[in-house]
Parts: sequence; structure tokens; C-alpha cells
Amino acid sequence: MTPSTNGRMTRHTRRQAIHAGIGLGTGMMLNQGAMRPALAQATPEASSGANDGYANAAALVDAAWVEDHRTDPSVVVVGFMPLDEFERAHIPGSAQIDYPELEVIDTLDASIADWRDEVGRLLGDLGITPDSTVVAYDEGTLFAARLWWILRYLGHENVTVLNGGMPAWRELGIEPATGAAGPVAAPVPYSGDPQPDRLAQMQEVESILDDSAVAIVDARTPQEYVDGHIPGAVNLNYPLNALPDPPKLWKPADELLAMYEEIGVTPDLYVIPYCSTGVRSAVTAFTLHLIGYEDVALYTGSWLEWGADPDTPKAEGDQA
Repeated sequence: MTPSTNGRMTRHTRRQAIHAGIGLGTGMMLNQGAMRPALAQATPEASSGANDGYANAAALVDAAWVEDHRTDPSVVVVGFMPLDEFERAHIPGSAQIDYPELEVIDTLDASIADWRDEVGRLLGDLGITPDSTVVAYDEGTLFAARLWWILRYLGHENVTVLNGGMPAWRELGIEPATGAAGPVAAPVPYSGDPQPDRLAQMQEVESILDDSAVAIVDARTPQEYVDGHIPGAVNLNYPLNALPDPPKLWKPADELLAMYEEIGVTPDLYVIPYCSTGVRSAVTAFTLHLIGYEDVALYTGSWLEWGADPDTPKAEGDQA
């Protein structure tokens, strides 16, 4: 990427642009509810076994923490996986939702607003309120990071991911539950406080392709990258954020930092991860938060939106 004539757009100036109706549009400014209440008491700390030098260690919890707290009234444990997988085995008492239910591809303001309303209804159906402590887990796919990102975008800070997912919980030797999740007593649509600086829209991405203070990270496979990618993007396949052997725990912080710095993605940059639909790249966004990157916005429309638009620039081939 070539140097920008305007310099780096910081988180502060991005917010200024948003509130001026520039770049990201005004639709993202709308607060869909009252300000969040105080966080729940069962706030995850850097639980034993989950902290490997992470700057934001509370974003991960280990299976023992989940087992100790899953029955707390303030805690909502959510399996982020297909229903058939959940019904075969899940953490007792947990709710379930699948990634297609939370998908958004069109990042125009009106589409994001509609999606936000639908997500609020779905989260309420899970029993999540603004003062819940949410624990997201998966079947070892790392995709619980997508639910983490959605809640963070909605201004919900008290959300964490089970390190290693269901495979890590199985290692406790506790009998999993089977069948469907139990009903929520009185679901109420979730009202959040959207944080627009955590979401990148197509118009913004296209406007900063030549900015040297921006790093665009393609979280797809190398072959997908070769077949077509956003110009200037670097490729780092999302599974590389975790150790290869089950239960696929996140790599230690020093390994992750070295891995990203090796491809030129340093903490001083404004980082925009993307993939095909915003699920795999949410793993990248989560990982960067975990190791202390402060200026990260997920391009949730990803290649499905970008590649379908005939007017967006596209590149092919290996990265330099």
C-alpha cells in the first residue's frame, strides 16, 4: 500500500467521521436502546489455563471456569454451532444459535440497521440481556469468535470465548447434555449500544485501499486468496491462530504477535479482517483483540459482498 496523504485515521477520527455522516454513514449512529446497565458480577477473569500472556486475557476462559459459573443467574452459555451438532452433545444448560442466523452480507446502512434489529430479537430469544455475562463456545471450529464480535459490536463488553470449545469441556470428564436447548422463561429483544468503529463497511474499505496505515487481512485459505482478493490484502488462514492439535487452544500471545508482524500487520495499524461471510475473519478480529490490537474493524460483508459488486477493484494471485 502506498502512503496516505491524510495520514492514519485513528479510532477517534473514525468516530468523528461517523458522527459527521462521512464514510461509514449515519445509520450506525442509532442507539437501539438505553445505555447498558452495569456488567454482571460473574465477570470472567484471566482464568487458569487460559492466560498465555494475552493483553486482553479475560476474552478467553477455560473449561473449568465455565463449569464453575455456568449455573450463575447472570451467565448465559451459548453453543455457536449447527443444531444437529448441539443436539448430539452440548454443555448442560447452554443455549444454541447457528452462524447463518446471524449473517449479514450487505453493509449498507439500512441493511445493517435491519440486521441489528433481527440480531437483537435472536439474542433476546437466547435469554441474553445487556447485563448478562455471555460465554460463547463451538465444536472446536473457533467460530464462537463470531458471536463474540457481534456482541462487542452491539456494545456488550462482558462476553468471552471458551478456549478450545466443546472439545476442551469434554476433557473435564463431565457428561454432556443432549437434545434441544431448554426454553427461555421470558425472552426480551436485546437492546445494545452499537459501536460503529468495530465494523467496516464496503464504502470505507474501498476508500482506504492505498493507505499505508491500514492492513487488510484475508482470513480465507491460500487458494481462495489466489482466486480473488481485495487489493493490498495479506493472507493468513484463520486456523493458524490456534494450535493444530485438539482441543485447538489459541496460540500463546508471543507466537500470535510474531505471526502477524511477519506479514506486516503490526499493532500500530488500523486492521480490517475479512473472509467470505465474516465468520472466519471474526476469528482474526478476536485474536487481534486478545493480543492487544486496539484498532480493528471487521469487514463483515467480506468477499461475498465485495466480489459480487462489479465496481469494486479485485486482485488475483499469491501475495508478495
